[in-house]
Amino acid sequence: MDDSPDTLHILLQGIMAGQEASMSQLYDATVRRVYGLAVKIVHRPELAEEIVGDVYLQVWQQADKYNPQRASPIAWILMICRSRALDKLRREKSATMNQYQEDPQQDTLDETTPTALDSMMQNELSTRITNALRLLSKSQRQTIALAFYRGMSHQQIAHYTGEPLGTVKSNIRRAQAVLRNALDSDDINVGGLYG
Repeated sequence: MDDSPDTLHILLQGIMAGQEASMSQLYDATVRRVYGLAVKIVHRPELAEEIVGDVYLQVWQQADKYNPQRASPIAWILMICRSRALDKLRREKSATMNQYQEDPQQDTLDETTPTALDSMMQNELSTRITNALRLLSKSQRQTIALAFYRGMSHQQIAHYTGEPLGTVKSNIRRAQAVLRNALDSDDINVGGLYG
């Protein structure tokens, strides 16, 4: 199936008109790339399959929101995929954290469980990162939070905040430099205490 931008754009117009055949053709032309990205992000085929379903449902429901001046059709679809995959990871992590599992057979020490020293060092790192974040302007903090905690692209941040793309990129670069300098001055490897 042809996945050229022109063909995908025509198919999206058909989807906007409610043509199921256009949806089927768009799916056939793009599913391999969408599934590949989903697996790359979540590392679990069964989750990736759920994400693919969510992506194409959103494409069907929101095709009228596609703007060809902002992105090619495949870039728009992959951006939806990335967003759905990150949402799925957050929900999975939250659900896992809220479950308590006890194994009465397990009497051996689990070496992956953090020790008191690990916890203390992680708390110290969190405190230093929090202090470093206070050095940033409000705009820089927001940009960093959107990029690293919500997983937004520069373009998504610009759209979300209403700031020009260049300003968003500059804010991220400046904020990273400030954070790097602050953490380096505390003798902390930015990659983590053990990195």
